[in-house]
Amino acid sequence: MPAVLTDHLDRKTSLKRSRFVAAALALSLLLPASRAAAQSDEDKAAARVLATQGAEALGANKYSEALDLVSRAEQMFHAPTHLLMIARSQAGLGRLVAAKEAYLKLTREELAASAPAAFKRAQQEGKDEMAALEPKIASLRIAVEGGGQLKFTVKMDDQPVSPALLGVYRPVDPGKHEIIIYPVGQSPVKSAFALTNGEKRDLKLTIPDVVPGGLPANQTDNPDAAASSGAGKDKVAPAGPGFFTPLRGVGIGAAALGLGGVVVGALFLSKSSSKQSEANDLHDRCVAAPKLCTAANKATVTSLDSDAASKGTIAVIGFAAGGVALAAGVTLLVVGKPKAKTSGATVTPWFSGDMGGLQGTF
Repeated sequence: MPAVLTDHLDRKTSLKRSRFVAAALALSLLLPASRAAAQSDEDKAAARVLATQGAEALGANKYSEALDLVSRAEQMFHAPTHLLMIARSQAGLGRLVAAKEAYLKLTREELAASAPAAFKRAQQEGKDEMAALEPKIASLRIAVEGGGQLKFTVKMDDQPVSPALLGVYRPVDPGKHEIIIYPVGQSPVKSAFALTNGEKRDLKLTIPDVVPGGLPANQTDNPDAAASSGAGKDKVAPAGPGFFTPLRGVGIGAAALGLGGVVVGALFLSKSSSKQSEANDLHDRCVAAPKLCTAANKATVTSLDSDAASKGTIAVIGFAAGGVALAAGVTLLVVGKPKAKTSGATVTPWFSGDMGGLQGTF
């Protein structure tokens, strides 16, 4: 377990860990159907199993496994209890910045007064844990100097750093990090360092002003380097043959129709899912209270099921037709590529017996 979280997680008792499982098991019964991403009973059962397995993995400090399992469950059904376990898993892995984002999402969610007690308890625990986590997040400010007007890109732990984040403090996980600057036409500038809990650091990196002769050492790592190295500077690329052709015009039209069909299919699929959700909700209420379920309720369920099926059929047709048209349009765009034209004059001599001359194209 990462040292940065020892004092945070050691205070959790075995009783609280056991509540993970209870909350996960209760989730499938408490979650409103209108907020579910999946509708079938099989998906509900699968989400319940995933949440339960994730809670058990979290209780055993298997944070990577817990994060994977609970994230899958959250994709199928949203619940504050899921977000709490995701945040705890991220924290256990030392990803404090990601953990805080999960806590924020949890604590900012507005719960109804009738929300399950497990949801409210998860939100309150999330607020307490986020307050203990925040002081441990480190801050880093990256400053790049030198290099004149050279363009450059920055990566931190192999992830691009936005230019908007240079020169300002940004939240960073405690631990080891590596920053690499790729100046166009020059070798990379690297820096490896480690941050402690809550540390605030300024990191200054300098790009050499003098560009060494020959090919840049980072030409492979930095694609922009080859473009500015000077190789082929005197060569002028010939003008292309253009883009539009009759076939490509037809292809663009077909692709547009295909996109329209896909949009129509998506729209009716959404309507079908909504109707089916209403039918399932009413059916579940009838099953829970058969005596209160009238013939009108049953007729409404049947009507909603039929409406959902009709809209689902239209969605399938829209997707199928749109997909065919879109594929045809893409094919025409590829096949209709204009052929390159040769330019300039070619002249070759010829001889035949006592005659000779020149032939060529102009």
